[in-house]
Amino acid sequence: MPAVTRLGDVCTGHGCFSSRPSVSGSPTVFVNGIPVHRQGDSWDTHCCVICHGGILASGSPSVFVELRQIGRIGDPVDCGSSVASGSGNVFVGG
Repeated sequence: MPAVTRLGDVCTGHGCFSSRPSVSGSPTVFVNGIPVHRQGDSWDTHCCVICHGGILASGSPSVFVELRQIGRIGDPVDCGSSVASGSGNVFVGG
């Protein structure tokens, strides 16, 4: 099972765009004392020729936080990245 991703965890980057942290999360649900990152939550802007932000495109098909899929390592970011880091001890199946 993949680890849950949280506010401040990073994505892989893509092409010449570097990795970057997530910048939003749940206001009420926490993993390791850090807000969980859910489908639709934002990633910081990254630049390479142009700049763009991103949101978590999808997460676990069976675990939801506030009616949104919870994010996990390996889940896609809408710009072409994927989640690269998360909790060391909280995992969610699909």
